[in-house]
Amino acid sequence: MGFSAVNPVVDNTVITPAFMPDISVKDFADAMKLDGTVTPARMKYALTDSATTVCRELKAWVASVINDHGVLTLDEYDLANDTDKCFSFKKAVYNLAKAQLTEHYRDYDTGNDAAARSKELTPQIDTCYRNARTAISDIKNEPHSTIELI
Repeated sequence: MGFSAVNPVVDNTVITPAFMPDISVKDFADAMKLDGTVTPARMKYALTDSATTVCRELKAWVASVINDHGVLTLDEYDLANDTDKCFSFKKAVYNLAKAQLTEHYRDYDTGNDAAARSKELTPQIDTCYRNARTAISDIKNEPHSTIELI
């Protein structure tokens, strides 16, 4: 057995409110192509924070869905309405968590190219935040962009 500089990604579950699907740390790492450089504990922390943020933003939507449709979970809502909102929920949580992790880890590079590498990651971080916003809008059936007249 050889030495590995990365941590193996072990599966752990982030428990979400009863209506939302729980989040798997391993599924997150696989979906977002994380190789274990980030520890599973840090991934779980980022996922917990992101899930809390997304659930807080969807609180009013969830209440209206429960009242209007009488469903107890997002999975039931998807089955009853032929939607993919569970996927959108995970997409929002995954992208927020990846943005947070990328922001926090980009300053650990101590090489000569640290500043350049940090600037290279900014578009990736922005894309993750945009993907999360789009997924939340998809869940709420809202448009993806807001345009204001100045």
